[in-house]
Amino acid sequence: MKKVAIFMSILLFSLVLSSCHGQSYGILSYQEGDIYAECSLNGEYKLAVSKKEGVRSLQFLYPEELSSVSFIETDGKIIGRAGEVEIPFDSDNLSGVSAILAMFSLEESSLASATPDKSSACMEFNNTLGTYKITIGENDLPKRIEIFSDKYEFDIVIEAIKLN
Repeated sequence: MKKVAIFMSILLFSLVLSSCHGQSYGILSYQEGDIYAECSLNGEYKLAVSKKEGVRSLQFLYPEELSSVSFIETDGKIIGRAGEVEIPFDSDNLSGVSAILAMFSLEESSLASATPDKSSACMEFNNTLGTYKITIGENDLPKRIEIFSDKYEFDIVIEAIKLN
């Protein structure tokens, strides 16, 4: 409870001082390094989402039929893979995939709101891909990320996360 109160104080402080550009408040510090997360998507798919050295990737883990499908984004370009077949895509044509790939690359400056809860905190961020509602749980790590736009709605539950 005390951690959540401190975390929310930092968030509120950052909102008050949001007119000061170039400052960082550490509310997204978990995304500073490499990340690997296993997640459920909309309660029916299992995904592995990672970010390592500027490369972001998404791989389907379940259902088994999709386990050979993955997407890798480097420098704004996405390559889709199905087994040994690779297909390059423009990220504008895969906005839903781009939104999921970006969930660990948000900017503090896009923070729209923050609200405390008894055992967690919730933050909303807006960017060109949509609205990201992040529920922070233990150890100040995300436990749920909801992504909304006119084109898609994703409910992503973080089942396991590893930071490097």
